[in-house]
Amino acid sequence: MTDNLGPLRQAMSDLSEHGGTADMYERALRRSRQSQRRTALITGAAAVAVVVTTGGTLAVAARHRPDPPTPPASTPTSVKNQSLTCPSTQTLGTLVELPAGWSFASREVECVETWAAADVQRPDAGGVIYLFHYTAGTGWRFQEQGTGWDCGDLGLTEPASFCTS
Repeated sequence: MTDNLGPLRQAMSDLSEHGGTADMYERALRRSRQSQRRTALITGAAAVAVVVTTGGTLAVAARHRPDPPTPPASTPTSVKNQSLTCPSTQTLGTLVELPAGWSFASREVECVETWAAADVQRPDAGGVIYLFHYTAGTGWRFQEQGTGWDCGDLGLTEPASFCTS
């Protein structure tokens, strides 16, 4: 059997001259861009879903949160409603430890609103004032020592001898 492949070879040669080259580079770039767009779209949608879900959960939780309890009518709600008794120097002496040789002056403790001041005598220098503050629930606490304070900084509306202005 003889094969006559000449015409077939001629036809294939003609086709190859007219076919050109396959452009796979452009097709690869197009597919890559499509994949990038798809990934960005899916990521954005997932982020939106997380934000919406979290916001919805917080909104539902806030809506179902109980109101803060109101204090009973017999419990005073502010220090001004309470009748504060001015502490004695003995009471204030339990709140601070004075250095050796220091002592509270014989003068009474001065109380204005929620503040108390007591003169302290020092053997080698002049006197100094110890300032105490009353807070509901914790009581009297030592604030600081000095020679005078600004009434406005302390929130006082009444004049006090331990205030400089």
